[in-house]
Amino acid sequence: MRDQKSPHTNKDIEQLVTENARLNKILQVLMDRVEQEMDQQQDSFTIFQTAIKLEETVTQRTNELKDLNNRLMKELEERQKVEEKLQIAKKQAEEANKSKTTFLATASHDLRQPLNAARLFIGSLADADIGAKNAHYVARIGNSLDALDDLLSILLNISQLDSGGIIPRFCHFYLQDLLNRVVPDYVQSGQERGLDIRMVPSSCIVYSDPRFLETILRNFLSNAVRYTKKGGVLIGCRMRGGKIIIQVFDTGIGIKESQLDDIFEEFIQVHEDHTAGGRGIGLGLSIVRRVSELLEALVEVRSTVGKGSMFSIALPQGDDQKTTRLYIDRASDAALSGNFTNRVIVVIDNDEDVLEGMTALLGKWGAEIISGISADICLAQLIEKDIIPDIIIADYHLNGDDTGIKAVAEIHTELSGLFEGPIPAIIITSDRDPKLEKMLALNDLPLIHKPVAPAKLHALILHLLP
Repeated sequence: MRDQKSPHTNKDIEQLVTENARLNKILQVLMDRVEQEMDQQQDSFTIFQTAIKLEETVTQRTNELKDLNNRLMKELEERQKVEEKLQIAKKQAEEANKSKTTFLATASHDLRQPLNAARLFIGSLADADIGAKNAHYVARIGNSLDALDDLLSILLNISQLDSGGIIPRFCHFYLQDLLNRVVPDYVQSGQERGLDIRMVPSSCIVYSDPRFLETILRNFLSNAVRYTKKGGVLIGCRMRGGKIIIQVFDTGIGIKESQLDDIFEEFIQVHEDHTAGGRGIGLGLSIVRRVSELLEALVEVRSTVGKGSMFSIALPQGDDQKTTRLYIDRASDAALSGNFTNRVIVVIDNDEDVLEGMTALLGKWGAEIISGISADICLAQLIEKDIIPDIIIADYHLNGDDTGIKAVAEIHTELSGLFEGPIPAIIITSDRDPKLEKMLALNDLPLIHKPVAPAKLHALILHLLP
């Protein structure tokens, strides 16, 4: 049987295989392209989704930023309102402080007027025949008046203490000089209360402001005597850690440990025993705190209720090669008399007591006095007696807007041509304003602060007289 012949030749089969391969290749390319396009479409979708999420995030953050800006604007508005209120409060405080400063300046003058008159009368008694005992009392009164003036100065300038307007004047001095000035006043007041007030002599030299240190020691001693019923008070000093420690011990009523910090606050009195101490206003130790900060000196207190207290202040050592003499011996006032015989001195002050005190003091020194409350009154006397004054002493604050500078200028103008050169003049005032001191210096007018120290006044007059 013959084999049936195949309808396809080998050539046909090869062509079919080749075509199949070609078609498979094309199919593979198409499949790859489809997959690629699908991948691209997938990437675009992902990007699209990411863009949507990013937009949502941006929108959320934008809204948060708007809320934050709104809160910030509200905060700024509130802060501006607070700042406006603070500015108003600051302006009111400045106006109140200005009013207080004006009041204190006026009060300083008014309070020092009687103090100045008393000091002048005390000076006029320096060489009077009053006996040694009375002379001692007069000297002690003079010291007490000076102490009162120092305390008054600090009280009236307490606002300057807070603001730093007062600058200490440091010097090297023997501590015993200050103790000799301060302690005797409390020895006598303590003896009157039956107390034993003792002082341990010292050869120490300290570096401090003696005026401020005196204020601190007087506060320590005053409180010690005031709050001690029996026993006594002891003041002395010791060396510790390179510092000189001044200590005041007492056997008084003591202070509770929980109240030791409170005693340095204003208007606070912590003692509960009202039979001791009398009535105070609670400013003494407050001033001590302020002054000790100015001196950069450490103040400490230890106390036991019912047994007593110890107050101390630590000071740097001084240099014995730079020591300063602190005080003029008041007994030397007696040697000042009789130096101004036949000299004519004009005194102008609107306080009659001061005029009388100045007349007594200068008269004791041999001068002829022309006095009055104004330049006109003094000029009338000078013209009537046909005399030219050797020197003019005028208070700065006179009646109304009148001042000592104007009074001196008026006398100079009226008497010009009758003498060669200006008549020497001295301005006396209780005003501690540095601007005033500068103005007087520019006008070549020497200045003495109230209360007037007789020895200082005598020395200045002697210096100015031709």
